[in-house]
Amino acid sequence: MIELKQIIRHYGKGDNVTEALKGVSLQIEKGEFVAITGHSGCGKSTLLNILGGMDRQTKGEYFYDGTDVSRMSEKELAGFRNRHIGFVFQAFHLAGELTALENVALPLGYAGVGAKERKERAKVLLDKVGLSEKYKAHPAKLSGGEMQRVAIARAMANHPQVLLADEPTGNLDRENGEMVMNILQELNKEGMTIILVTHDLELAAMADRCIRMADGNIIM
Repeated sequence: MIELKQIIRHYGKGDNVTEALKGVSLQIEKGEFVAITGHSGCGKSTLLNILGGMDRQTKGEYFYDGTDVSRMSEKELAGFRNRHIGFVFQAFHLAGELTALENVALPLGYAGVGAKERKERAKVLLDKVGLSEKYKAHPAKLSGGEMQRVAIARAMANHPQVLLADEPTGNLDRENGEMVMNILQELNKEGMTIILVTHDLELAAMADRCIRMADGNIIM
């Protein structure tokens, strides 16, 4: 499903070049739950951004279901993200002026889905993450765990094949972190490919496969 070949990512120019990734090769099969671990600055978030089409590699090749993502235009890359990828971040990135229901429905609006269908789909997704009583709640009235569950529901809005989660439990206590991980495991059981970045080895152990990074390379 996903194949990376010798991915290199440089930032800066001249004497100020930083090598975030130094030749990463990786294969991820459809339906896998993969955790990527490593210390801060090892390149794991850079790798996730390239997988999600939010950043481009300096060198190397990225294939998704046989399609060369590296050759996509910016417009094609935006379409790729919208059709295939869902994102969950450590900072929930919810719109404070919108209710939980409206936050989840937001990407459906960008995809051209009608208002009635957006609302119904958002309700189904909030029910799925255990927030059926929070449709009208604004983020300020939600706990950290609840906000992350809203963010997961929003990430699922356009039926992505792959969910990328960058430290999704980083701002949560252990109980809420495990709840979020349980939701990700359930989504994986339903067939969604999950790629999780985390520094927490206990949470990483809940994935099917754990990849460890250091200094811009995969080391195991």
